[in-house]
Amino acid sequence: MLESRRLPADATIAERRLALELGVSRTPLREALRRLEGEGWLGRRSDGTLAVRRLDVEEMLEVLQVRRLLEPEAAAAAAGRVPATVLDALCDRVKRLLASGDPLSPERAAIDQALHRAIGEACGNRVLAAAIAELRRRSVLFATRRLPERLEPVCAEHLAILDALGADQAGAARAAMAAHLENTRAGILRRLGGG
Repeated sequence: MLESRRLPADATIAERRLALELGVSRTPLREALRRLEGEGWLGRRSDGTLAVRRLDVEEMLEVLQVRRLLEPEAAAAAAGRVPATVLDALCDRVKRLLASGDPLSPERAAIDQALHRAIGEACGNRVLAAAIAELRRRSVLFATRRLPERLEPVCAEHLAILDALGADQAGAARAAMAAHLENTRAGILRRLGGG
């Protein structure tokens, strides 16, 4: 619910309602909420209520900075190692999304998640894959909508990454991922700057 933003940033956690919705008793729910609070997904307000934490701009930029150090190397290591069936399926999904022209499609986030997960699984380094997955999870806490004007560029960036991965071109995969993350950062800064 947090990763899909069904529970958006700043949403108050209503324990009773959440327990009913999830079909669990409040005892295991409380334990899960404590764990999510410890992991930084939830935070306490001044009145003591629990709410979905919002990642501030500074922290989001720090997360992106670390992702820009790690993910290009993961992409380079994954070049030639992602199964062709996975690459083909992702390429098809990206092309369908692009053809739909719908920048708000939930498929946009699903494709992004699947691509980055495939790279993590194929990079051959579990610690690197886990670090990237955690940074990507933290990015979800940054409460900005996807930029509609970035649909075509993001699709092109994803296709460039997929092409390099499939062609076993580590340098091209590294460069394509670095460009993708830099463009993501620049898009966020443009959005926050109002332009």
